[in-house]
Amino acid sequence: MKIIKNLLATAFFASIIVILAASCSNDDDNDGNTSTVIEFDALPENAKTFLTTHFPTIESRMIKQNAMADDDGSIYDVYLNNGFEIDFDINGNWTDVDGNTQAVPTAIVPETITNYVTANYVGQTINTIEIERTGYDIELSNGLDLVFDNQGQFIRVDN
Repeated sequence: MKIIKNLLATAFFASIIVILAASCSNDDDNDGNTSTVIEFDALPENAKTFLTTHFPTIESRMIKQNAMADDDGSIYDVYLNNGFEIDFDINGNWTDVDGNTQAVPTAIVPETITNYVTANYVGQTINTIEIERTGYDIELSNGLDLVFDNQGQFIRVDN
């Protein structure tokens, strides 16, 4: 009788473990937004033009298309071999360019922001730039986050 109880208990716990394992998602995003790996040619024209203009010799490591837009409106996440991560909206307009430890292309940064950073943060580069509803959020090479309005005028240091 004791053997049967042990077998039943083992079967019960094994089934609980199977149920729990099956309910876990293998999606890296915890927000339920699933993504599909796509090829470069599947990107919108604006995104392809941006990449070939600003990163002409760099290949993509991976390109993902999300099922739903993120908070910033991005649908496409492009990971380049040089460490850059670039997000694009449904129309192929960039929403976020993250160079990690590298400077973003100066051509994509509004001139007023470039001038402000050059004048006030000598020796620093812009390593991340995000377009937000109210303007731009940038991160400098020293880790400092700066917020600018839609016209590129400095608002504040973000904590």
